[in-house]
Amino acid sequence: MFRFIHTADLHLDSPLKALRRRNADLAETIGVATRTAFERIIDKAIEEKVDALLIAGDLYDGSTREMSTGLYLADSIRRLSEAGVHTLVIYGNHDAESVVKPPFPDTDLLTVFKSKPDTVRFDEHQVAVHGASFKDAKVPDDMSPDYPDPISGWVNIAMLHTSLGGYAAHGDYAPTTAAKLTDKGYDYWALGHVHKIDVVQKADQGKPWIIYPGIPQGRDMGETGPGQAVLGTVDNGKITIEWFDTSPVVLERVAIDMMAAETLDDVRSDVGRMAQEAVSASASAARRDAHTIVRLEITAPARLSSGLRRFQDELLDLVQTNIAARSDRVAIEKISVVRSAMDSRGGDIPATDVESSLNDETLADLLQLVASEAAGDVDLVSAVSKDFEGLLAKLPADIRNDPGLLNAITDLNPETSGDVSDWFATVAGEAASTLLEDVAENGHGEIR
Repeated sequence: MFRFIHTADLHLDSPLKALRRRNADLAETIGVATRTAFERIIDKAIEEKVDALLIAGDLYDGSTREMSTGLYLADSIRRLSEAGVHTLVIYGNHDAESVVKPPFPDTDLLTVFKSKPDTVRFDEHQVAVHGASFKDAKVPDDMSPDYPDPISGWVNIAMLHTSLGGYAAHGDYAPTTAAKLTDKGYDYWALGHVHKIDVVQKADQGKPWIIYPGIPQGRDMGETGPGQAVLGTVDNGKITIEWFDTSPVVLERVAIDMMAAETLDDVRSDVGRMAQEAVSASASAARRDAHTIVRLEITAPARLSSGLRRFQDELLDLVQTNIAARSDRVAIEKISVVRSAMDSRGGDIPATDVESSLNDETLADLLQLVASEAAGDVDLVSAVSKDFEGLLAKLPADIRNDPGLLNAITDLNPETSGDVSDWFATVAGEAASTLLEDVAENGHGEIR
């Protein structure tokens, strides 16, 4: 019998800055969440005495600069090796982009696949593991045709970092199809890159397992639900799987329907229900020994939307206080008011979500326009700077209180600064960065 764990997209030490900023009580837990998730995988591997741990790419964030992350990974692999677990790694797009390269320990129980596909043989079990790493951050071509032929009579497992046929919010890297993977004649495809759990294909009538295990620890509100990994067992030439939980922090969105509310007092009186729904949404996470961070998404009549936005901070405090009396493992990340509009018959219809149109390109275009047209006009910039106080007052509290944005606005005076263009670019850049971070948390516009 041969046992293995399949995971991917660890994104070790991904900062989760926005979540930490908004949840001071859970800041320490959130700060080490990606490491804790990996440690749960390691603990499971040792406890179950697995033969191999398969990591199908993206050990890091591409922007990682901390060598301590690489050292931590090396120590983790050393721990696995000492327990007799063979770690097999392929690099994904983030790993190829990252400047951090771990000083891997010197052990025979570690394989880091090169860009040319290769095979690791477990002769005692007649199991072969095939894999290849990304050489560059972007891989536009299908890698699977270059993988070796399966070893006849053995169980063949393949590791591949791929977008497969394409997933929203994920770069189109090493694209292929389930049919092409099936035609290779392998028994299990251990995929990485897509952060949602997806059993693309179950093993049946000669077809292989094709599985994305998802991200072990969600990093923003676009990655909700519990993180998991696959525990696979090879017995008599057949592979069976089971799932186990990994994430110490579970992110959830909870929809609150307030369309029947007539006044803001109606909303205030319903705080208990909001708290109860948030706690109920966290019940499964509690069974998984995880904290839960919840975003409440309130849908309200159009006539109450602006009032609710002004009332957001108070409402957040009221709900969180109510939750604290029910559970110490649930925190509110933010309250989002879903705007509605009135149609010609007086009924409520959803309004266009302006956030969904924001992305790197649109904000870059805006900044370019600002730099080329407005930054040189001292009178205009002076006037704009005086309006920032009023503008900030209208922003949600989490954006309004962002230290980077506040410092950019208050630390520089456009009338005395030697370079007005630099001042304007600094303010605009901080604003864009803050907005993009918020957009990413809503699952919009981020290529992962």
